[in-house]
Amino acid sequence: MPPSAGERRGAPLPLVTQPMIPISDSDSSDPGATRVDNPIQALKPETSTILFGKPTAMMAPQAKHLVPGGPAPEIGLTQHHLPDETLDSRLALVIDPDSERSAAFRVLRHHLLEVGRPQCVVVSSPRSGDGKTTTAINLALSLAECGRAKVLLVETHVRRPQLASIFKFVPPWCFAEQLAAHRHQPMLPWSLIEIPQLWLHVAAINPRIEKTQLLDGPAFAIAIERLRLGGYDHIVVDAPPVLGSADVNLMADAADAVVLTLRARRSTTRDLRRAIDQIGASKIAGTVLLQG
Repeated sequence: MPPSAGERRGAPLPLVTQPMIPISDSDSSDPGATRVDNPIQALKPETSTILFGKPTAMMAPQAKHLVPGGPAPEIGLTQHHLPDETLDSRLALVIDPDSERSAAFRVLRHHLLEVGRPQCVVVSSPRSGDGKTTTAINLALSLAECGRAKVLLVETHVRRPQLASIFKFVPPWCFAEQLAAHRHQPMLPWSLIEIPQLWLHVAAINPRIEKTQLLDGPAFAIAIERLRLGGYDHIVVDAPPVLGSADVNLMADAADAVVLTLRARRSTTRDLRRAIDQIGASKIAGTVLLQG
C-alpha cells in the first residue's frame, strides 16, 4: 500500500510551472539542434520537475469513434500487489507521493483534463530516453489516485517493453498477443493486471516474447475502441518514440490526444518540431519537460 501521510517523507514542496516550454540555445555537437534546457536556475540539478506547455495548437474536436457493436467487453483481471522490496525509481507517486516531483504529475493531470478530458491519451517522445514511460506511468497513477477515476495503462512499445519489469509481474497474456487475437475476434475477453493498491489496471507486453518489428495499426484501433466500452475514464498509452517509425501515427489516429515528453539538456528543438510535424499539431495536447 502507498505510505500513509505520517510515513511520507517531508512536506510538499513548491511546484514550479511555466506557461510555455522554454527553448534556449546551448553548446551542442550538432549545430542544427538547440537543446531544451532548464529555465528555472534555482532548482537543484537533481530535482525532477515537470513543465506542461500549452497545447501546441488548438486541438481539433474529438472525432466520434466507430465502436464495434456488441456489449461491453469481458475483462478478466489478475490481481498483483507491489512487492515490499525496493521499488523502481520511476514510480514517483508511490515512492514519495508528497514530493515536488509527484505534485508536478498531479499538475500535469490537471492541465490534461483542462484540454477536453481526453479518454485515450498516447504518451510519446521524439526519441528514446526522454522519459515517456515515466510520464505515462505517473500520469496514469495521478489520474487513478485514491480511486478518483478508472484508469487503464496500456503498453505498446513492442521492441522495448518495460511495464512488467517496473511493476514486477509477468502478464498472463501478453498484450501484443491479445492485439493479434482481438483483431480477428473483437469479442474475445481481455486479460489485464489489476494493482488494487494503486487503483490501476495494466495491459503489458511480456518482455520474454519474440519482439515484433511493427505495431498492427488496425488491431490497435480495434482494441482501443473495445476497451473504451470497458468503463474506463482514461486509457493512457505508453508508446514508442515518434521518430524512426510510424507506430505513434497509427496510435494517434485511434486516440483523443498525444502528450510529448522531452528531457532537459537532451531533447532538441529540431526533433520536437519533426515529431509534431509527423503526428500533426491538432493531436498534440501539450508537452512535458522532465528536469533532472
